[in-house]
Amino acid sequence: MGPTINSARADVIEIDIKHPGTMYVGFGSGGLWKTVNNGINWKCVFEEQASLGIGDIKLAPSNPDIIYLGTGENLKKPRNFTLPGTGMYRSNDGGKSWKHIGLEDSWSIAEIAVHPKNPDIVMVAVLGHLWSKNKNRGLYRTTNGGKSWKQVLYKDEITGVNDVVISPSQPKIMYASTWEVYPGVSGKNSGVHRSIDGGKTWKACTNGLPSGPLVGRIGLAVSHTHPLKAYALVDNLNNPKGEAAELYKTTDGGLTWVKTHESPLYFFSVIGWYFADVFVNPQNDDEVYCLGVRLAHSTDGGKTFSFLGGNVTRSTPSLAKGFHLDQCAFWIDPNNPQHIAAGNDGGFYVSYDKGLSWFHYNNIPVGEFYDITIDQKSYTIYGGTQDNATVYGQSHEFNPDFPDTWQYVWIDPWDGGDGCVTQVDPEDENTIYYSMQHGHAVRFDSKMDTTYTIQPHLPKTSVDTLVFNYVAPYFISPHNSKTLYHGGNFIFKSTDRGNNWKVISPDLALSKNIEKKSIATGALAESKVQPGLLYAGTDRGAFWVTQNDGINWEEHSTGLANNYIRSICPSGFKKERVYAAMTGINYDDLQSYLYVSEDNGNNWKSIAQGLPNEPVNVILEDHFNENILYAGGLRGVYISADRGNTWSYLGNNMPGTAIADLEIHESTMDLVAATHGRGIYKLNLRPVHEMLQQGTSDTIDHLFDILEAHRPWFNSSGREPDYRTVENADISFWLRDSKLVTLTVKDSDNGIIWTDTLQGHKGFNQYRWDLVLKRESSNLPYFIHYETFLEAGAYRMVLSDLNQELEKPFIVTKGISPYKR
Repeated sequence: MGPTINSARADVIEIDIKHPGTMYVGFGSGGLWKTVNNGINWKCVFEEQASLGIGDIKLAPSNPDIIYLGTGENLKKPRNFTLPGTGMYRSNDGGKSWKHIGLEDSWSIAEIAVHPKNPDIVMVAVLGHLWSKNKNRGLYRTTNGGKSWKQVLYKDEITGVNDVVISPSQPKIMYASTWEVYPGVSGKNSGVHRSIDGGKTWKACTNGLPSGPLVGRIGLAVSHTHPLKAYALVDNLNNPKGEAAELYKTTDGGLTWVKTHESPLYFFSVIGWYFADVFVNPQNDDEVYCLGVRLAHSTDGGKTFSFLGGNVTRSTPSLAKGFHLDQCAFWIDPNNPQHIAAGNDGGFYVSYDKGLSWFHYNNIPVGEFYDITIDQKSYTIYGGTQDNATVYGQSHEFNPDFPDTWQYVWIDPWDGGDGCVTQVDPEDENTIYYSMQHGHAVRFDSKMDTTYTIQPHLPKTSVDTLVFNYVAPYFISPHNSKTLYHGGNFIFKSTDRGNNWKVISPDLALSKNIEKKSIATGALAESKVQPGLLYAGTDRGAFWVTQNDGINWEEHSTGLANNYIRSICPSGFKKERVYAAMTGINYDDLQSYLYVSEDNGNNWKSIAQGLPNEPVNVILEDHFNENILYAGGLRGVYISADRGNTWSYLGNNMPGTAIADLEIHESTMDLVAATHGRGIYKLNLRPVHEMLQQGTSDTIDHLFDILEAHRPWFNSSGREPDYRTVENADISFWLRDSKLVTLTVKDSDNGIIWTDTLQGHKGFNQYRWDLVLKRESSNLPYFIHYETFLEAGAYRMVLSDLNQELEKPFIVTKGISPYKR
């Protein structure tokens, strides 16, 4: 269902300099996308692989069809969605096909450098595990295109390599930076190294560079024409808060370094670990670009800087007007340095006048969602995204040929902001609650266009400290639309829509089990069956229960792992039953953890058997059948028809992607999945329910009921369809065996209107039909009726093979104008 308006964090950019209309953009959680027509259309060229997270890619300078891709995000961000990788991949055909070429335990790849003339010589900077010790990190080198690798630079089990650059004019000269990435974001092993023998051996560069335990991430750039001239952008935490960014330069191959500026640089703020990279103009090595919160630009070798912004035109117009913050990637055309490209938390931008103006390609469906909610009355979906605010839209299928119809609920003054949890008042659709990071909640009256900050606080007399997780849970009580609950390390309740709050819990971060000592709650829920029966789960697996609306709390954590409880689902059928899902991705634990309790958490049973070993982000009980469960994992949605005893992968056509949230729209019985990297998808559950409720045998073929289909709207001038209103009809059926089947539409007179033969597969099948009866072409200059659509009316759908016919009636209605939808 899209959306594209919000885009997502683009952390990898490559453009084919021989064919500049061919561009590649990697999104940390959303795969690698390619365009061959200057961004008019995009295709994901790295999906259904063992890894989802993108660390870096490089086109071989001598042959741009050869691509090296390193998996595993290199952003050390503890928000449950920094996706680890399985090593290096190579494509010899511009991304059409891929081969895994090793380094499978690298986990997080920060940078790739390819020899300018020999595409088989490659250097790979491996950060390694971000949240634990491991030896498979450092700098790796291959001279045979990845058939074998040698670790050429290694410090210890907590230090990786963040960057590596090869001199284009003298490729035996290289520079690399190490980063002590665990347990914090700085350390004594962070530093710069140089090689003069093509990366075989390395020496530390210490003269003039900062050192000590407070040196963090370091980015590097080397002159394209002077191999002994290089830059190092250092996150130096020895400096006062907000002044950590420092740029250093060497002109003797790394033997000595000098700081380029006298005044402090402020473009890191306090998150230099997020970016810390530098790039040099290939035709002028005194012109450098530094990545920080803003994009910093210097034309005097780093002595002074200005910020690039400029005018921004977007593929999809929106409330966002400027150049997004938090720069993650950059590219300079070596043949035309006026042509630059940037990747940041807002997506992918290209400029042809060195940043005076930009084009923002927000036409790629890669939204990184944290959470969604559905207005059950209007079927409007609301979702919070990583640094791209909160968006909302209708449940229509995404059509890349037309502008995105989604809109922002809110957006911050810098054209972004982390949208977290959204709630809609079930009795007043104009009252919307949304939140930003660390529990900052807002009540929004969309009719009056007014907002009211409702983040709770401890009483002024309290000596305790209130802490929230980055994505803090809160919700509207299912029993009273004016009652809200909000979770930090303390739980709060409001009975007047957030105007006033009352603390109703002790500090839930203080578990009786020292291994479960936490920051705050990660999940919070109330029973739909019993008011005041609340469940709270923390980021280290402490599970708390109150049956009297917070008067008394009990910890029921025995039997649960010490991981982040991200989802709690109280049963809607039995008040004592509750489900919990937890993820260990913030702790480098990629096992699946999914539990059920039949006694309010006193005893827990794992129901993860049968699931793949991947973190589970969300658990949802079906609203109509207590035996059906849905689990959202790191690679997709799973379904159980026996309350978790067995599991199956659910549905086709959704790429392998991290599922952030699941919701059901009850009147349509659509299951809506919010992904962290590929936007939002939906799947209709009626065939599943029909099969189970009717006790239909899986040994016979079955054609399921067909929902009302909608003809596109036709304009009044030329009687041409408005293709924005084309909706596919779903024809679902079950086959006991794979075979050829024929679908036939018949009218009330038993006349055949349309037919199609297709290969059916054993199990569930779904044919999605756009209601086009025939397509034709014409050489006539004013011909317009290229497609004929099925008229509105009553029809019968027949599913047949050589031995049988199955039949279902269905209705086609007239289309609705896009201006009335």
